[in-house]
Amino acid sequence: MKKLSVLIVTIAISFLGYSQEINTLFSSKDTTVSFGGYGSPILRASQINGIGGVAIGGKGGFTINQKFTFGGIGYGHVSDYVFKGDNLAGKSDVDLHIGMGAGGVFFEYTIGMKNAVHFSIPLNIMAGGVFISDKSLENNNDDDIDETIEKSGIFLLESGINIEFNFTKFFMPTLNIGYRHVMGSSLKNLTDEELSGFHIGLVLKFGKF
Repeated sequence: MKKLSVLIVTIAISFLGYSQEINTLFSSKDTTVSFGGYGSPILRASQINGIGGVAIGGKGGFTINQKFTFGGIGYGHVSDYVFKGDNLAGKSDVDLHIGMGAGGVFFEYTIGMKNAVHFSIPLNIMAGGVFISDKSLENNNDDDIDETIEKSGIFLLESGINIEFNFTKFFMPTLNIGYRHVMGSSLKNLTDEELSGFHIGLVLKFGKF
């Protein structure tokens, strides 16, 4: 009888042990999944071909567990980027204007969102276009004259760091510093490297964080 009691107790302890949750590298005691999201205008100071200017746009996405965000982003350069170049018609010292814009998707990893000041790491994957126009033809009223002398599709990868401030529960102004890497252009006047460059920007996030 004593041996039977010991056996029953041993079996009971074994079952209790197996009923406990097993901790693994990918398990967590907190299994709650939270969702949020935001939309935001973007204002950037950047450079193209060493010329300073401004770009404006917007982004918006969905956030999971206050860490992982994915969504859409787009912007266009609005400044008058002017440089001396070849008009591809026999003149090599002409005032030319650069226009560029892009759109695509972004992914963002946030570190310590609950802290009043925290950081996130964004990655933007975009496609867009760039064109170069002859500045002397832009004010021409003749519709038959096309001031655009060349254009090209481009692919962009952007990364950097965000410094984010929890101003309120629904408003998070963010300072963004990053680099724009342009690939795949076929312009005669500018290279991919000259289209690439650093930027600093302000992102005003409104949403549920």
